[in-house]
Amino acid sequence: MMYHYAKERGARIVGPNCPGVASPGKAKVGIIPNVVFRPGRVGVISRSGTLTYEIVNGIRENGLGQSTCIGLGGDPVVGTSFVDALPWFENDPDTDLLVLVGEIGGTAEEDAAEYIRQYFTKPVVAYIAGRAAPAGKRMGHAGAIISRGKGTAQSKQAALEAAGARVGRFPFEIPDSSPRFSGSGV
Repeated sequence: MMYHYAKERGARIVGPNCPGVASPGKAKVGIIPNVVFRPGRVGVISRSGTLTYEIVNGIRENGLGQSTCIGLGGDPVVGTSFVDALPWFENDPDTDLLVLVGEIGGTAEEDAAEYIRQYFTKPVVAYIAGRAAPAGKRMGHAGAIISRGKGTAQSKQAALEAAGARVGRFPFEIPDSSPRFSGSGV
């Protein structure tokens, strides 16, 4: 009901269970600490709250900044998906590279990979949390459950790599996973 109410009025719901949205130097809504941001040209879309902070801070510590950071939330039903957000970054002249942070459970990352493969032209660097999670066991919150071979870190990583994304094995690898992070002015 809330989703349709917002859509009818041209608004967007982000979350639930998310850290918010920030465009450094412009605006922030949510609980993401200001100290991790720096204005720049790297877009970030994430399902994980804490990993959002870690990845964004790593980007900043490498001398780069973010155009916009969107925390989608990790629950099974969210107001904004990766596929909803990807066109915003594709069409954003202030974003040169996208970082996608996913986690186990559901098929949001596989859906994003298909969108990236078909429509997204900017470089994508990704990290998927939960490589060691056992199948069928809920890990942390409602969205992090693997079932019937779908939603595993491995299936998400394979889909993103097939779409052309570079996928890091650990969060600290993300700022180093692309030549665009190595001081080229992104």
